[in-house]
Amino acid sequence: MINQVDIASFGSFQALDWKKTVKDRGKTTQYFKRLNVLYGRNYSGKTTLSRVFRSLETRKLPPNYVGSAFTLTGDNGAVAHTDLLAHNYDVRVYNRDFVTDNLSFLVNQDASGVIKTFAIVGEQNKEIDDAIAAIEAKLGSMEGKAGLRFDLEAKKKERDRAKSAHISASNELDDKLRSHAAEKIKKNPNFRSPVYNIEHIRRDIATISKPGFVALTTEEQAGRIKLLKQEALPDITETLVVALKLESLTAIAEPLLSKTITPSKAVEELLKDSALQLWVKQGMGHHREKRDTCAFCRQDLPHDIWQVLDEHFSKESGDLETALDAAITAVTTEIDTVAGLNTFTGSQFYAVERTAFETSSKALSEALAVYKKDLEALKKSLETRKNNLFQLTALKTPSHDPKEIAKHVADINALIGTSNSKTATLEKDKTSATESLRLADVFAFAEAITYDKELSRIATLKTTADTASTVFTDAEKEIREAEAEIQVLRAKQKDERKGAIRVNELLNNFFGHDGIKLEARDDADKASVKFEITRGGNAAYNLSEGECSLIAFCYFMAKLEAPESKGKELIIYIDDPISSLDGNHIFFMFSLIESLITRPVKKPNCPNAYRYKQLFISTHNLDFLKYLKRLSIPSKKVPAADGGKAKSVSDHEYFMIERNGGSSNIMLMPSYLKDYTTEFHYLFHQIYKCKDQAAAAENHEPFFGFGNNLRKFLEAFLFFKFPYHDNKGEPFERVKKFFGDEEDIAIALVNRLSNEFSHLEEVPDRGFKPVEIPEIAKVANFVLDKIYASDKVQYNALLKSIGEPERVD
Repeated sequence: MINQVDIASFGSFQALDWKKTVKDRGKTTQYFKRLNVLYGRNYSGKTTLSRVFRSLETRKLPPNYVGSAFTLTGDNGAVAHTDLLAHNYDVRVYNRDFVTDNLSFLVNQDASGVIKTFAIVGEQNKEIDDAIAAIEAKLGSMEGKAGLRFDLEAKKKERDRAKSAHISASNELDDKLRSHAAEKIKKNPNFRSPVYNIEHIRRDIATISKPGFVALTTEEQAGRIKLLKQEALPDITETLVVALKLESLTAIAEPLLSKTITPSKAVEELLKDSALQLWVKQGMGHHREKRDTCAFCRQDLPHDIWQVLDEHFSKESGDLETALDAAITAVTTEIDTVAGLNTFTGSQFYAVERTAFETSSKALSEALAVYKKDLEALKKSLETRKNNLFQLTALKTPSHDPKEIAKHVADINALIGTSNSKTATLEKDKTSATESLRLADVFAFAEAITYDKELSRIATLKTTADTASTVFTDAEKEIREAEAEIQVLRAKQKDERKGAIRVNELLNNFFGHDGIKLEARDDADKASVKFEITRGGNAAYNLSEGECSLIAFCYFMAKLEAPESKGKELIIYIDDPISSLDGNHIFFMFSLIESLITRPVKKPNCPNAYRYKQLFISTHNLDFLKYLKRLSIPSKKVPAADGGKAKSVSDHEYFMIERNGGSSNIMLMPSYLKDYTTEFHYLFHQIYKCKDQAAAAENHEPFFGFGNNLRKFLEAFLFFKFPYHDNKGEPFERVKKFFGDEEDIAIALVNRLSNEFSHLEEVPDRGFKPVEIPEIAKVANFVLDKIYASDKVQYNALLKSIGEPERVD
């Protein structure tokens, strides 16, 4: 169904406004219904609107309508002037262009005018009819809630639901990727990615998903971040050299520690006390040739003290002591050297090498500390032997590992080489560090959002959506094939001669016009037929406008039974079929529409079916409009507001088209046209509204117009009540006849209100006085009571016509 039409420009029209004007009293925009009646005067825009609909039928704009712009919106989506070739609406339009295209003879009644032939279903063929009926039953319908068409809607909903679920899940994941790419990576200075979007993060996720990928540890990430901040360092021009001398020093010290010496004439007391012996030896340097007395006890030194001591401390022991001092000095020098072996610092290295250097440097320091202890042990052994020259001293086995020290030295030297080479590759290393940091971040992000599981879920949803789409497509294809099969079967029944016969049936049955006929005659080649209008068996010319209208409309109605139209859910637009027809033909035109289009098809135990999907009828003729109000009103089910059982409501609306300069407006039909069959009913309703003076507080308009309405109503009512009276010069003669002489006061009041209140020029100051509500209500009740007393049946019929309950006294 078409819901609304928005026309920016079409031909000479600048606009046909919808949203601004088609609103109910609650300011809610109203849309087209299943049945739509449009009234408008000539040149108001009715034909323009019909041409917009016909462009959907022909799938092209009318000639000379370049630059037009419009949009029709409906159940099957919007159709703009730019995409007329691709829409799913089956539209059939009767208007002036239809007559020109199909019945040009009616426009040019000469040899150049033709009437296009069309075929409808020919003679009945039971087997074909049964086959068509079986396929139609299989196809079913939405209204019948059965068959392929009904099932297709469920499949469509499932397809849309599955597609929506897949799109939603995919978009949700994309939103996460897009947000992380923009907020966490693009804006992170460590990643140096000024251009980074969802495609980049997808590529990174593909990289981390490859076998063998290992993300950086927290410590490694810290190192990479340090590298990014690293500036180029100067090369380290030296290498670490550690030459261990313990082995050579031990070779010197070992014979000294193990050498045996004996004094020439030992002093037993000194041999037994090494400390005393050391004390004496040290004291010899303080006393020989310096003192004659002991510096400790002040006693005189024995006269042979130096001879005794020289015989105890021989030259051999002196030489040993000298050698021991030299060895101790060498060992001490080596000990002092250990502290200055490694002078490199971590600041000389790049971040990654710095960590390794500090590890190796620490290990080297620990190994050299063991080496130093071995030196100190050697020194101590030498000092022990020196302190007791006549006592052999054992040498302690070294604890250090020269190979370990050499390894640490080699590692540090290798790091020096690596660090030096980093200067040339620093920028490349930073790029690599940036990438590894970014991939580590993406890896953590993918783990956090369970990316692989989400991909699996989305893949499952896509499979479901694809399956549902395939099921829908297959079902749609099955319906198209079934419909095509119906068309093939109907084509076997096609009979172009039956088209002419059907037109004549409509002319004769509905209009009683058997003088003019449409005959199918063999063409010159006898391979086809052509239509010809005849009168009395001869070609008819000089047809009247009314005859042309009758033939054209019957032709259109018969053409709806052609194979390309029959059985389809059609949107039908009938534009102003009334021209100069008389009243009888107007009624039969209404009867034709009612019988063949709008009258519902009754089906047992099923809702009513309709021969049309949607119907539009426009007219300028008020008499025809009156009949159109009698068309069968379609209904539809709508859910109850409280969630209860659905209720049935009418599905029709009355519209009005008005032209304003170069544009037209569509609006809801005013109540005076929509609700009343004649002006007489309207006037009666206005008088009835004035019977209660309290009503003026809410709706005062009927009271202001009461005088004029009463005068016009009484003129019409009393004319038909008393079509003839003798005293034509008496203006109130009919009033007196109806109300009677006994009601003089009331009659006078009626005459006053109907005269003064409807003709201000007779009483100029009347317009400056307040409306006399009590008098109006009194007169209204008087008139209504008199009508009721005169003819109760007529009065109740008038009440019924305005939707009021019958009066029962």
